[in-house]
Amino acid sequence: LFMTGEDFLKAILFKDQKMCARRYTDLDTLTDEEFQTILNAAPSHDLEKTGLFRLLGKNAVISYPEYLFLVSILSKPRDHFLKTFQMIDVDGNWVLTREEFELVEKLFSKGVVDDNIENTTLKVHFFNMDGSGVMTFSDFVHFLDGLQKECLELEFSEHAKGGQILETDFTELLLSRTLLSELEKDKYRRRISNRVEDDGGISFYQYSQFMNLLNDIHDLEIALRMFQIAKKPVTPEEFQRAVKVCTGTPLDEKMVKLTFKIFDEDGDGHLGHDEFMKVMKDRIRSRGTVDVQIPPKSWMAFRKCVHERMMMTSV
Repeated sequence: LFMTGEDFLKAILFKDQKMCARRYTDLDTLTDEEFQTILNAAPSHDLEKTGLFRLLGKNAVISYPEYLFLVSILSKPRDHFLKTFQMIDVDGNWVLTREEFELVEKLFSKGVVDDNIENTTLKVHFFNMDGSGVMTFSDFVHFLDGLQKECLELEFSEHAKGGQILETDFTELLLSRTLLSELEKDKYRRRISNRVEDDGGISFYQYSQFMNLLNDIHDLEIALRMFQIAKKPVTPEEFQRAVKVCTGTPLDEKMVKLTFKIFDEDGDGHLGHDEFMKVMKDRIRSRGTVDVQIPPKSWMAFRKCVHERMMMTSV
């Protein structure tokens, strides 16, 4: 089962996975020659590319195990990138080979993929047609950062009008990627509707800056939890200070105000910690994994396999 670059982006952004799956039909009728032509067109990772999957469009072949692996990574904060890379890097030399990458592919396929795994656009992109290339940690992070940005750009453009997204639409988008019931969502909708005065809109920079808080959500949760332990309310100023400590960059003032419009339950100027963290954690779980069921034993099997491989190489 393969999908195109366009299919991949649709799959991680659309809620209805079954609807999206029906679109994976373009590759069914490819001849061997057409398949090889697509592989030959894969861009080298040495070239600086932005919007790789949009660039690929329909001219790509991405395997289902690759899709599962990538969406599982997208649903983790950025500090997990290093841990994931180290798990894949079996020999610990800080570069990934095609063989190590295919080990992951086999495990995420639940044993369906044969030992003779076919080339894909991503493997050619990272490791060249003959598999002689390697991927450094810098390459790995650059690729995942680019993919996250691509998803945010597409998501933003779906709701933007004139390069801006309304605060009410931002709230709706934020809530759409959660496990909240419609009744619970209505509470936030009424809250933002009553508190928006002059909805001048949010730029992509402001939107992406807020969404990138997810990359440091664990540190931010610890910082905010300290206020709860001390029984001290989180004011906009304290929230801004916590964000700057955790990310190194202050959050845009408009986004700080919008955060409190959404998550200040009674309007007393204090952040509702539990509400904020629940929505943000739901959001990171869905980033790239909108209702996608990752095989539950994939990572467990992967860790076991890595341990066995390390034991073999140490003998």
